[in-house]
Amino acid sequence: MIAALRGSFFVEVIMKFKVVKGCVINGAACKVGEIIEIASADELKALMGVGRVEPHDEPVVKDRSIGLDEETKPKRRARKKPS
Repeated sequence: MIAALRGSFFVEVIMKFKVVKGCVINGAACKVGEIIEIASADELKALMGVGRVEPHDEPVVKDRSIGLDEETKPKRRARKKPS
């Protein structure tokens, strides 16, 4: 959780980070590939500075079938039989 100053009030932003190199964060061992949340801005700055963590973006799942109808659907073709 990172507190950011917006105007005259604080806004808490929760960000997720991916562990790039195995290390100990907040007293717990973290393995490569784990997704974690870091509460301390100072600790986050130090870990990103030495390349231990990187920001993690959730992949956006996009349904590609939306908007397709029967007319644009590809035709199924049977395999030709060997003669």
